Amino acid sequence: MPMKNPRIFFVHVSAPADAVARLAAHEAFPDAGVREAATVDEVRRETMPGDLTLLVLGAPSSRSEIEAAHAAEADGRPRWALVVQGGEAARAGTAVSPEDWTPRFLVAAFHGAIWHHELLLENCRLRGDLKTVARRFSHDLYTPVGCINTSSCVLKILPAGDRQTLVSVIQNIEESSAEITQLIERVSFVLRASAEPAAPVEMEMGPVVAEALKQFGADFPDGVDGMEVPSSWPKVRGVAKWLQVIWWNLLHNARKHGGPGTRIRLAWRTDRQGYWFGVFDDGAGVVVAARADLFHPFEQLHLRHLPGLGLSIVRRLVDAQGGQSGYEPVPAGGSLFYFILPSPAG
Repeated sequence: MPMKNPRIFFVHVSAPADAVARLAAHEAFPDAGVREAATVDEVRRETMPGDLTLLVLGAPSSRSEIEAAHAAEADGRPRWALVVQGGEAARAGTAVSPEDWTPRFLVAAFHGAIWHHELLLENCRLRGDLKTVARRFSHDLYTPVGCINTSSCVLKILPAGDRQTLVSVIQNIEESSAEITQLIERVSFVLRASAEPAAPVEMEMGPVVAEALKQFGADFPDGVDGMEVPSSWPKVRGVAKWLQVIWWNLLHNARKHGGPGTRIRLAWRTDRQGYWFGVFDDGAGVVVAARADLFHPFEQLHLRHLPGLGLSIVRRLVDAQGGQSGYEPVPAGGSLFYFILPSPAG
């Protein structure tokens, strides 16, 4: 698999080391641009967590600069791939001694730093997934399992002729069982998708949306009434099963939080990054304080207890297809939840 082109920043790399490093960077990543930055903090301001970034730190650099380059994010993830000029070992990157500062060696060092960085990110994500599963299963299963246990106790002492109570108890058991089943299915789906990612293929989005609407209509018969759906859809590059889950979760989110009378509209358009897809609703919208947590990463759900898994699952599946997801308030009232997929040509 070809290596992705990172954003490359040089900090304190002076001539002639700069010319050698630029030659190596062009050979290692032909389509990646190289930018100079005065400080590591400047690079941090110009990049976002999750961006694939290669930081090349030249010599001499101050102790504070080196520490800033090694600093991880609050959740423990490294911010960038790191190559340091000098003999000092790099805790989160690759150290290259002055005598090895050659184009041939640097190409290998740059590639190795990117692979090392992505492995560290993957390790952090897997550890986070394990912690999230442990937290959500122990917490989210407590109520339905307790309901089943209580219902079983009621059945033991229920008079033989009390049919009304019997029906109610059976309904409680069925609803709790369905809740447990849904939690297991949703968590296992996102874990399988992450551990065994499918290769994206070019496909028509129309049939994918139709299947998601069919499933949504089966779960919420009144949720499809009056829904606005485009008459045509573009070709995209993605994984059909993942896209169906993304659409279902966005529809479910609009229906659940907007209420039965909420009007839902699906839309799409071309975007400079690819194709933009949105689900509008005319519900009450999301309060400002809650917006930052809407697409909380799945692997970080163990750090805070946030209700629901849907939007975290959406983010994981969209990210895995090279896209982005987000929320915007609708000025006239309501919410817009969207995701962007790269164009098939990209």
